[in-house]
Amino acid sequence: MNRFFDVAIIGGGPAGTATALSLREHAPSLSVVLIEGSRSQTIRIGETLPPPARAILDHLGVWRAYCAQGHREVHGARTAWGIPAALDNDFIYMFESIGWHVDRAAFDSMLVSEAERRGTTLIRETGLRHADRAGEQWRLTLSNQSPVRARFVVDATGGRAAFARRAGARFVSADRLVGIARIFRDSSDDPRLLVESFEDGWWYTAGFPGGARIAVCMTDSDLAHRLKLGDIHQWTRTLAATSNVAAMLQKSIPSSPLLARGAASRRLEPAAGENWLAVGDASSRFDPLSSQGIAKALRSGIFASYAIGDLLTRNDDRGLNRYRHYVLEEFKSYMKVRTHYYRQEQRWPESDFWRRRHEALPSVERSLSWR
Repeated sequence: MNRFFDVAIIGGGPAGTATALSLREHAPSLSVVLIEGSRSQTIRIGETLPPPARAILDHLGVWRAYCAQGHREVHGARTAWGIPAALDNDFIYMFESIGWHVDRAAFDSMLVSEAERRGTTLIRETGLRHADRAGEQWRLTLSNQSPVRARFVVDATGGRAAFARRAGARFVSADRLVGIARIFRDSSDDPRLLVESFEDGWWYTAGFPGGARIAVCMTDSDLAHRLKLGDIHQWTRTLAATSNVAAMLQKSIPSSPLLARGAASRRLEPAAGENWLAVGDASSRFDPLSSQGIAKALRSGIFASYAIGDLLTRNDDRGLNRYRHYVLEEFKSYMKVRTHYYRQEQRWPESDFWRRRHEALPSVERSLSWR
């Protein structure tokens, strides 16, 4: 197999595959390799696609493949936010009124297959061990393969930002949010997302395709430790104290251990360097409350492909500068919206969780160094 490529993408999630798919369309002369550490079969948290995602999937040319997977349609959400009772929050005011709860493993696998079908070279079940510059190229040493050389590297390794941090980038963080989740077998015919705030954070539950449901407790890492939410019995007791989420799960049966994931709002500084850039959660991460994780990852991959294509085919580096600016401005805009929504919950003014989010908008330029 050819071991030299124009572009090496590390990570086969939505951001990495969107970059590959868009590069094949925008700059088809470039050779692309996608390096994925798994076979997309592990449980992956992050299952909501809002209605506007259809336009992005259309743009990437994967809409028909997506529909063939039969992801579960949802027409809105229920929220108990600021008040105890859950209220409907439907998508009827959006141009497209249907969203989806997706099977992330199946969704990610579909994107990888589509990228490979369109000419992307795929290397599975291997990760990055080392990266260094060799003249005008990057030399990537992989865990179970001979080295790969590339003119340009895309970090799509999610919250680890494994390549970018080796290149000297750092995270600028706004909070310490974590999600502690459990999967249930569920017979409910209501697929809607349900969100419920509590004194130390908020819960959400959503239906998966195939009769599964997830329940997640979102709080700050120090509060999770204080509340002992890593203990399955304490997590269950905290769930039982909710009104709406507990009622939704009344007839559901647990089918997994607890799964903990970091969810801090943060961005990478810088988001692009000398012949590399980061996409998706590696470049910036939004609060799951925004329901923008997957759509944002796909969108960032598209914008990244334009910058890469312009650089490698026309020697025009202005796209990289625009991409850095895009990541920063997108994060600033998101932080303003995040603060607005958290301030709508005023029932626990003495709570550390809510007090932190009601304070003045934190500067996205300040590094809090929670890595």
